[in-house]
Amino acid sequence: MPASDSSTLPLVKFTNLTRANEIGANCYLLEFDGEARVILDAGMHPRKEGEEATPNLGLLGERPADALIVSHAHHDHIGALPLFLRRNEKMPVYLSEATSLLAEPLLHNSVEVMLKQRAQFGIASYPLFTHKEVDRSAKSYRICRAGQECSIAEDSDSNGRPLTFRFYPGGHILGAVGVRFRYGDRRILYSGDVSFQEQTIMPAADFPLDGIDTLIIEATRGAKETPDHQRRPMEVERLISAIEATFRRGGAVLIPVFALGKTQELLATIHLEQKAGRLRRCPITIGGLSRSFTQIYDRLAKRSFRRHPGLSLLEDVAPSVLDGRSVRQLSPRPGELYLISSGMMTERTLSNILAQRFLSDERHSIFIVGYCDPNSPAGQLLQTSRGNLVALDSEQPPQPLLCEVEQFDLTSHAIREDLLAYILRVNPRLCVLVHGDAPALAWFQERLREERPGLEVIVPPPGETLEL
Repeated sequence: MPASDSSTLPLVKFTNLTRANEIGANCYLLEFDGEARVILDAGMHPRKEGEEATPNLGLLGERPADALIVSHAHHDHIGALPLFLRRNEKMPVYLSEATSLLAEPLLHNSVEVMLKQRAQFGIASYPLFTHKEVDRSAKSYRICRAGQECSIAEDSDSNGRPLTFRFYPGGHILGAVGVRFRYGDRRILYSGDVSFQEQTIMPAADFPLDGIDTLIIEATRGAKETPDHQRRPMEVERLISAIEATFRRGGAVLIPVFALGKTQELLATIHLEQKAGRLRRCPITIGGLSRSFTQIYDRLAKRSFRRHPGLSLLEDVAPSVLDGRSVRQLSPRPGELYLISSGMMTERTLSNILAQRFLSDERHSIFIVGYCDPNSPAGQLLQTSRGNLVALDSEQPPQPLLCEVEQFDLTSHAIREDLLAYILRVNPRLCVLVHGDAPALAWFQERLREERPGLEVIVPPPGETLEL
């Protein structure tokens, strides 16, 4: 921990630009001594519509930000990026190479989704941005490598203190990073989304352990205990056994997945389990957006922070691709595996449409493997007992749930035990908790009070500016 007395540290202000403390959009503003202004992430809320899904851009005022830093390419961290660049086209956007490449298909897909929602639901404000604005956004990208000290501006600020930052691999998805800022004697780390456990493709995060006075860290899984017997290796073993059991009884398996991250992890996991003889070879189907992201994973296999650099997912696994037209004619076939987005089975997505063909057949299985909002269709499915009625689409009648439904914890977020251990190891003066719902934030506050009574812990209220 820095030796400087806190009274001599440069003043840093933090504004929470999100509209609520929850697992939704991510967007924050750091101001350094009233000079440099840096936006951290530009997320879109995955379950809200229109302006309510965006960060509160009005809080930025008239003065432009000096830079925007993106931690990774998930929609809730980058989905509103074109809106910020519409306000300030000259603002540089700093991100990893993988994030820059993954952003393009994600943001273009977001435009297509909003155009469909405008037609279906009459949302007049959609699309919030256009394909041209997505293409224009890429001109602002500035690629930074992990471990490289980068400067927000070429010159020092008026106080003579340069503002620099460095990326550290975050382990969450391809290209995910944490960001450490250096400003005078201040050392501030923003975690973004992080995983301290290795996944099949992604290694564990490689974050600094010393010299951090302020830690801004995600709290996604703060409300969920992870017993030792539910750690990833055991969950993978349990999933493979469940897939095999489904195939033996003549069924098919649907795994709703996020197109970015979860699809690629599962493709690699399934392939390696088949190669080791623990799972039979079987036809695998993914969605079109998943294929686009997987192409980038393959393209960067040998020059990115990932495991199994020699594994080409599209070539070695050779999945089939499902689109919006073919899904409506598809009937699940015995012994086949469908890794289809969206992960929470949002209405009218491919996984939701296909799931309705699984529900009434007791041979089939639907396995949930990632984060699941209780109010989402996937969340409702998990809460429905076998034999009862469930409605996955508000415009369709409920169906009897006869297929097997099970949940497996293959999270790409840090488990709360690892987050707590990291906070205690770093031992900052100040810990700012973000990206968590109320129970998650409360758990961290209580445990940190018990473990480190002298540590100041802040849950930043939306819309308020705090002095760090």
